[in-house]
Order: sequence, then structure tokens, then C-alpha cells
Amino acid sequence: MKSLLKMILDGLTYKDLAGHRQPRAYTVVTGLLLLLLLVTGGMTMFNRHLMMSMVRATPEAIVLSTQAPTDRVPEATQTSQPFIQQTGEISIHCPTDSADWSLTPTFVSENYQVIQPACVYQGLEKTIAWALAIREGYSRTEATEQLGFTEMPMRQKDRVTIPTDQGLDSVPVSFIPPDPDFTEWRLNSQGKAAVTYALRGCFRTTTVVGNRIEVWDGDYSVICLVVEDAENTHIVYALNDHIYTSTATPTRSFLLFGYGSDKTWVWLGTQESPKREIKNPRADANEREVVAFLYDSSPWDAKWLASYQHLMMRTLPENWQNMTDESEKQAILNGLVNGENP
Repeated sequence: MKSLLKMILDGLTYKDLAGHRQPRAYTVVTGLLLLLLLVTGGMTMFNRHLMMSMVRATPEAIVLSTQAPTDRVPEATQTSQPFIQQTGEISIHCPTDSADWSLTPTFVSENYQVIQPACVYQGLEKTIAWALAIREGYSRTEATEQLGFTEMPMRQKDRVTIPTDQGLDSVPVSFIPPDPDFTEWRLNSQGKAAVTYALRGCFRTTTVVGNRIEVWDGDYSVICLVVEDAENTHIVYALNDHIYTSTATPTRSFLLFGYGSDKTWVWLGTQESPKREIKNPRADANEREVVAFLYDSSPWDAKWLASYQHLMMRTLPENWQNMTDESEKQAILNGLVNGENP
């Protein structure tokens, strides 16, 4: 045993002229490489821990300021400017039958999965563009026409069933107001569009139990979860020549989009919970990018809407910052709730 240890020691070191043992050159190099690998591995695990902490954080519910008191929660726009019509349809060679899609989990979530082929998301993006457009001064009618829809890509549902770690859960959802002429802009303090969407995974609405398949949302074969980061500090509302500007709290919400039998994606509503205030926009933006990438996607915002869908934000009303007359607010609410058109 002693001779074996001596052989190993002689292989790793040598004696100098003074009789002291010194490490051989390759021993020093190997040690440095091992140290570098340990540091790199530790940093990788630490970064993954930080990202997963953000992804799995439980947001706290908050209430957005100034919303129309109605069962429907629309938003829309008005204004004119000629814009190029979109082509957000699924590619010719992309399967439109959801049975031909592959949904696989990621390390982020077992329930919310990534769709392959990724070209399927092109159809979803067209509906996302509609949702973004009505946040940027387009009325429902304008957004529908500009994007080539035959009708508004939204369905009013009271609840949507989603998977959770504890099983299936029927969650309440809310809407934007459906009035075709209602318009709104969600803006930061500089008057720039301030809403970003990002994919959070998708799931099939069926469960295999034994030798049979249970369908728990027959209208939509696949549903996708999309995060909405509304970093706006102001909302400008306009309806029937009435204009009102409200302050707003930057808020993160979660939207649900379903793939129907007509091979199109529709907005099913916004989950009433969870919602949370955005306190660190930079951290949320970084997390948004990472998670969207894991789902073969990327965030959708005003820049994307202009570049890929050719829709710029509509021109804001003059002096919009000072449009705070409460009577104007009430006139808009009356128009939304009662259909009044003074």
C-alpha cells in the first residue's frame, strides 16, 4: 500500500535540489481545470435556481384601476391610417389538425408544454396581434379587419378548465368590453405602448384514463397560457367622442387562448387570479425572454406588432394627459354598460 501511494505521489510531484516536493506542471494545469469546472458548474446551478425561483414564484392578486363595470371587459380603438394587412396564418406545410401536433413538457412545467412543430405558433401570433392592437388604439372592428379575421377572435366564457399540480381546476376569466367602437391605449409616462405578451406553455384538453380518453373542454383541443405584462402607468379610454385618461398600476396577468374546431385561435379571457404588481420590470423582462425561449417562442410587443404585423400604435388624442374629467369617464361607462350613444 505504501509503495502504491509513493508511486502516485511521485507521479504528481518531484523533489527539487533542496529535497522539497514540488507539483509537476501537468498536476498544476489539471488542478486549475478542475477548479474552473467546479466554479462553472456552481454558477450554472445558481443561475438555474434563480430563474426557477422567478418562474415558480406565486404572484399576489391586485386590482387594476379604472375598469368598466360590466361582465365583459373590452378594449378597442379608433383612428385611421392605412396599414398593410397581415398574414398570420399557419404555413402551408404546417399541420392544422391538433392531433398531429406533439406536446412535450419542459423542466419549467409538466403541465404547460411546448408544441412541435413550432410553425403552429404562427396562428396563435395572429390572435396575439389582435390583442395587442386593441391595447394600442385600434377598435375591435379595425383590428379585426386589419388582421383579416371574419369576426373578433375572442369567445366570452365564464370559466376555463386548466391543469394544475393538484389536478384540473375550473378558473374564472374576465373580458375586455365587446363594444366595436370602444378604444383604449395602455401607455407609459412617455406616451409609448407598454404591453408585452409571452408564451407560458400549452396543454391538450383531454386526459387518458385507462383505455379511454376523457375530454374536459370539448370546444378547444389545445389551450395556451400567455403572460401579459402591462407596464403602463396610464390608460386612455375613448368612446363616442368622449375621452378619459386614468392612472394605472403596472400589472402581470395571465391570458388563455384556445384552438377551436375551425382551426383558429381565439382569446378565451384573462384569469381573474393570479395577478401581481410589476415592481422590477427588468427582472420580469429577463424571465419573460428565458421562458418564452424554452417554449420555442419570443415575447410579443409593440415593436413586434409594427415589424411583423405592420401595425403602428394609433395617434393619441391631443392633450390626452389632461383628459381627467369624471363626467367623461361616466359617459364612457354608460356607453359600455347600457349601449348609450349620446
